[in-house]
Amino acid sequence: AVSDVAVIARADGGTGPKRLVAYVVPAPGEAVDTAELRAHLTSALPDYMVPSAFVPLDALPLTANGKLNRRALPAPDFA
Repeated sequence: AVSDVAVIARADGGTGPKRLVAYVVPAPGEAVDTAELRAHLTSALPDYMVPSAFVPLDALPLTANGKLNRRALPAPDFA
């Protein structure tokens, strides 16, 4: 159900401890179910490797060279 994903460490509000954030692009015709993703990752990974937030996107922002444009990624809602 996921066609592309990027996971990066971000600080809440630009300061403080960093947390993992997953930017998820659903496969065509699919929807992102963050609860299902979290459950799957929790069963396969240690707790510290499971992202704190999941941000659905239509597409990952890329630079002119085709690399991930980290500056263009939206800030997550850690609530």
